[in-house]
Parts: sequence; C-alpha cells; structure tokens
Amino acid sequence: MRRLFGVRVGVGVVVVALSQGVAVPVAVAAPEAPTYTSSVYRTSGCAPEGCGGIGVEDTFLFASASADVVKFRWGFTDFPVAEVAPGTPVRWAPAEAGPKSLYVDAVDSSGAATRSRFDFSVAAPRAQEAQWFAWEDDPASDSSGNGHDLTLTGVDVARAGRTVGGPATVGFDGDVATGATTAKVLDTTQGITVSAWVRLTDGSADRTAVSQQGAVESAFRLGYDADTLRWTFAVAEKDALGSAQRTVRSVARAVPGVWTHLTGTYDDVSGEVRLYVDGVAQENVPVVKKGFAAGGELWIGKALRSGVAAEAWRGELTELVVWNRAVTPREVRELTGAARVGYWLFNDGGGRFATDSSPYAHDIATFTGDVAYGAGHGGTGLAFGGGTASVRTSEAVLYTDQSFTVDVWAKLDGTGVPGVVVAQRGPSGVDPFTLRYDGAQWSAEMPDASANPTKVWRAKGDAVAGRWTHLVATYDASARTLSLSVGHDDTADVQKSSVARVTGWNSDGVLVVGESFRGGVDELQTLQGVVR
Repeated sequence: MRRLFGVRVGVGVVVVALSQGVAVPVAVAAPEAPTYTSSVYRTSGCAPEGCGGIGVEDTFLFASASADVVKFRWGFTDFPVAEVAPGTPVRWAPAEAGPKSLYVDAVDSSGAATRSRFDFSVAAPRAQEAQWFAWEDDPASDSSGNGHDLTLTGVDVARAGRTVGGPATVGFDGDVATGATTAKVLDTTQGITVSAWVRLTDGSADRTAVSQQGAVESAFRLGYDADTLRWTFAVAEKDALGSAQRTVRSVARAVPGVWTHLTGTYDDVSGEVRLYVDGVAQENVPVVKKGFAAGGELWIGKALRSGVAAEAWRGELTELVVWNRAVTPREVRELTGAARVGYWLFNDGGGRFATDSSPYAHDIATFTGDVAYGAGHGGTGLAFGGGTASVRTSEAVLYTDQSFTVDVWAKLDGTGVPGVVVAQRGPSGVDPFTLRYDGAQWSAEMPDASANPTKVWRAKGDAVAGRWTHLVATYDASARTLSLSVGHDDTADVQKSSVARVTGWNSDGVLVVGESFRGGVDELQTLQGVVR
C-alpha cells in the first residue's frame, strides 16, 4: 500500500510516497508564478514620486496560468497570510507612503505554491495647493507659498476668532458684491479637496463658502442648503444651465452661530463626492462623469449659478485650505482637532502662581483662601481646603456657546461637602459652565440662561474619596450634548452620562478652579472644540 502526504518547504511542496515503510520522494510540479493587475499601484509606468497615495484605494486581481490553483496568499511581508479565491478582487489602501513589496503565493490543490514579488512605491501626499485666512501678517496672502493671493472686497478682516484671544477671522455680510477672489487654483477634472472652518449667522438662504467658476456654473460649491437646512458639497457635471449637481449633505441640520469644520472632496479614483462635518464622514455619492474644467476664478463667500453671482455667505470663515487631490479621512481628522486654550500642570513648585503652558498664556495669579501646592496626580498639584479657597485667571478662557472640552484630574479629601473643580464665571451668580462635586457625584452643569435659568443640564458620574480621578466634560455645540467621562489610573475613561438638547451661552467671566473644594486638582486642560 502506498500513501502520499505533503510537507511544506519554503514556498513549494515535497510529496513523499511511503512504500513498505520506505520514504520515496515523488516530484510534483509547482504552479505557474502568480501575476497581478491593478489600476493604481503598478510596478512600472508611475511617476518618479510613486503611484496613488495614502488612503488612495486600489483593487488587486491575482491570476496564474495553472488551472489547478485553488487560492492565493498575499500580503506585504515575505510570509503572506491573507487568502483569496481565484477571480476574487482584493481592495487595498496604503496607510503610509514609500516603497512597498507585495508578496503573492499561487497555491494548488496539493498545497504546492509558487511566489511572486511585486515592488512599487506609494506617493507621498501632495501638499496643499493654497491656504488662506491662516493669519499671517496679511489675511489676503496665500500661506502655502504658491502665490494664490486674494483680492478682498468689502469683507471684515477683524472679526472675533474661534478661540478667546486667538487669531481674528474674516466676516462676510451676505452681499454678492463683496468677497474674496483669486485666479484659477484647482484642476476640477481631477481629485480635489476644499476645507474651511465656517460660522453661519443667517440660514434663511443658500450660502456658499468656497467655489471655483466656469462660464455659467461653479464647478464645486462648499456651503449650506436652506431647503434642507444641511451643510452641502456639490460638484457640477458640466458648465451649462441646469447642469446636474452631484450633491452630498450633512446627516444632521446645520447649527447657525456655531463654528463648524467642513471638508468636501471629489475622489477621482473611487469616483465619489464626499462631505465631512467636524471630521466625521457624512454622505457620499458616485459621480457619473468627471467634473468640467473650470478655468475661472476661485471665489470665497459666493458662487456662480446660471451665470449670476449668488449664495453670498453671511457669517465668518477662517483656515481655508484646498488641495489638488482627495485627502484621506485621517487628514480630515487632523484638520479638526480641538484647540488647547489652557493647560495648567500646577508644577510651579510653590508660591501663589500657576503657569499656563498653552500658547494663550492664561496664567493664574489670583490665589484666595486655603490653597497651596502639594502632592498631585503625577507630581505637584494644588491642594484646596474648602471654604473660600480658589484660584482664578484674569480673563475668560473659553467660548462656552461653542464646543469645548474640560479635562482635569481631581481627588476628594472626603465625601458630602460640595465644591467646584472648575467653572467659567458668569453674570449675576450664574455660571455658563461648572464641573463640580455636588456632595454625592461629579457633575458637569450648564444652565439655560444667564439670569433666572429655568433649567440646568447635568451630566453626572460616581465619585469616590481619596483617589485621583480623571474627569472629562465635553459640550458639543453642533450636537447640543453635554457629557461627562470618568476614569482612574487603573481604569479607562468611561462616559458616565450624556444629556441632549443643551444650548450653551457665552460669558466673558474668568476661569475659577477649586472654589470651596476640599481636595486636590491637577493637570487641567481647557480645549475649544470636541476631542474625538
């Protein structure tokens, strides 16, 4: 009796016959070497800098001339483990740029395998084509260095910024005779991205933040649609009256008065138009045909509709950036990070002063009552003895009608006695935001009015004494939610509570820490925006 079994050696198989207890090698032909086809990542024919780019997806299809190949193993190490059946396409998008080696094994029914290696390079991301209102000395200048400077007409270049004490923003009054213009910037037949921080103050009509013009239509428009009350990004299929518009909209309604980050992309590889709001992907729609070549001006604050300037922006804009490519979701998230506007480590070592390590220099110089430096969470911190104890800045730190995050470590000396961990002061004894211990629980609180509030929204979490506790309170002005997360050194942060339909209001009062609090406070951060 003779029995066959396979032993893998390298990428081939040696088949051994057992005949009367004697091992006899039997030659088995390996399958033909695998090949692959793709539309983006190729071993030849790419530009010197490489093919595709980070996040640019491609489809691989593996094949072999051998009829008995039953599967392919593939991957980017010399021991590929992912498996796919013949004829099944594989979708892949690189997470980083640089040289890549794709290893593919063609495996037949006996287990014999033949490997091929395919080398290509992923192109590094192309830099932005232009950036405006990034607050160089001249708001009209293109800070990318590519020379796409703006002509400003009738705009206000000194509106309040997104952060207290931060750079100014540019205001638009809803008149099509005003705005900012420059010559053609983007190749609208290829992949493009348009990104901006926007604050809409009047949602009664359609509004466009950024567009680029053809003869009678804008090739793309990033802005707001009054009929649906949604943020939109639209790509026109042709430069003609009544052209079809491939439009994507936000899932939730736009919230006037709230700073919101919008990013619109047209991906010429996938053929999709996409919209991101505050870094979160919204709708995407396929494009039937590529956009037309718009050779006209790029406009900020209006659009061209049926040959007429329209959809004038009313509100503020800042940090506008455009690319001649589709950016990746990771790049979008990086654009929307919360701005750290205060960071007190409380490691000044003593005295009656605490340095703000953020760029905003909101140093704390007012110490009142029983407060001193002591043992903190990671080093030194502030120890509060209750009563009149507190420390405070000399100015406001947050816009509390906009999205913000307060992140702090606190430790209770005991239970039962309420005290404030951190608050921004308001008028008439009503604070727009307070993070406190209420005598039983941690509580993030926002009242509905600056005087005689009828409602106070509270997000709560369990409190224990004698243990450093990480507290993160977040107000999302677009979603209108207030949440509180609680964690410790040995346990991850967990969202303990979230309340909806919260409407914040702003006060220019100072930031107060440790008022009437009995315990320690350390590593306080305030951020304008939501940490996602």
